[in-house]
Amino acid sequence: MHTKARRVLRRKSFVALSLLFTVLLGGFVLGAWVSMADSGLDSDALTVMAACLGGIAFIRRITGSRIVLGERVLSVVNPVFTHDIPYRTVANVAADNGGTLTITTSQALDIGAFGFAGSIIDHFVGSTDRAVAQIKAWRTKRRDLCTDSRTVRRYTRAWIADGCTVGMLVCIVLVGAIGG
Repeated sequence: MHTKARRVLRRKSFVALSLLFTVLLGGFVLGAWVSMADSGLDSDALTVMAACLGGIAFIRRITGSRIVLGERVLSVVNPVFTHDIPYRTVANVAADNGGTLTITTSQALDIGAFGFAGSIIDHFVGSTDRAVAQIKAWRTKRRDLCTDSRTVRRYTRAWIADGCTVGMLVCIVLVGAIGG
């Protein structure tokens, strides 16, 4: 069986923070839901639910940032947009002066990786520098596999974040409908 080579680079702290806040804020949503099960629609409970769902959506988008090293393209997954960059068009990979991982394409387009933005902790831990080294090594092995030379920018799919955003909007509409 042939499996495609793929590696995901992300900060471990993002995974932990995402899980922590999803569970914590999800607990408040569940509590507000249970409260309304006993007393019916309540604008205060719906407001709490909307705020918590909005918080989950925001945090999941931020902490979902990562770099995916695929077979033919390097994908920079940022909170709103994902950039699919063919390896043959990657001109440079480096950490800029602020410590943010930046990929420069052969078309002189600089793409910053939000998941590896500069931070004080990273200055000591060095996760951005390790990611740069891994990308350079991965790119060297796969540079000739891709014939396409077009960088594609698309909307980042984040199913949980988008579902929470829809839930937040439903709660806001319900608050307005019951005259909260």
